[in-house]
Formats: sequence, C-alpha cells, structure tokens
Amino acid sequence: MKRQVFAVTMCLIAISLTAAVRGDDAEDVKAAYARHILFSRTGQVDPFVDQHLPGHSAFGPTGGMLTRYDSPEEERASRSRLRQPAYTSLSSILRHLEVRVYGDAAVVTGYLQGPITLTDGSRRQGTRRVTAVWIKQGNDWKEVHDHMSPLIQALTAP
Repeated sequence: MKRQVFAVTMCLIAISLTAAVRGDDAEDVKAAYARHILFSRTGQVDPFVDQHLPGHSAFGPTGGMLTRYDSPEEERASRSRLRQPAYTSLSSILRHLEVRVYGDAAVVTGYLQGPITLTDGSRRQGTRRVTAVWIKQGNDWKEVHDHMSPLIQALTAP
C-alpha cells in the first residue's frame, strides 16, 4: 500500500513539474518573440538574426515569396545590403499572443497592430496575423519559421 501511495505521489509531482516547466517555456517564448519584434522594429540586425536557426524561413509582411537563409551569415549579409530593414518602423502592438509548447518546439500565434514602413518607403496601416515556430536549443528559444499576413475582416451580410 505504501508503495502505491508513493508511486501515485511521485506521478503527481512529475506531472506538476512538467506543467510548470511548460508554463515557464511558454512565457520564455513570449518574451523572446517580443524582443524579436523590438529588434525588427528598431533595425537591430545582429540580435534579430541571432534569434534565428540556420535555414530560417519566412513569409514577410509584404506578401512576397518565401525567404530562406541557410546560415545566419547569409541572412545578416542580405539584411545589411538593405538601406533599411524591411520592418524599420514597425511600431506595432502585440495582441492576443498565444504560445503552445510541444516539447522543444513552440508555436506562437497572435496579431501585430500598427503601421509598417516597407523598404520602398511606403507605409501600411493595419493588423497582421502572425504565426511563428520556435525551437528550444539548450536554454534558448530560436525562431525557425514565421509567417505574417494582413488580417482581412470577414464581410457580414446586410
């Protein structure tokens, strides 16, 4: 009987610790994503790229084709050639940010509200849907893919 109580107790402790770790991981990913948006918005190329894994891919806010960089050096060189980063004045607000953790992977979903200045200097106002996939390596979360696209409000019948 004592062994059964001990086994059940140990299982409950393990479950509670697992939930706590996942909860902390979700908050860590949210914080990493918020820093990522800040680095992007302020044109900090090095820390922005440092949050990506080699092979990082993205569907950016311009609606263009998929971009992929095989190495951080390749992405850094590409971004350095731009006169300004594609998201230079992304003074957006994160809304409804959610993180689901699946072991060492996490999926971030949410919305960015506010203006965006594109590399051609044009500005677009609006809300963008975001989805990002982050992978945990050691104690750090790194982004491997992101997708950003305009939110299109559904039309309602009169």
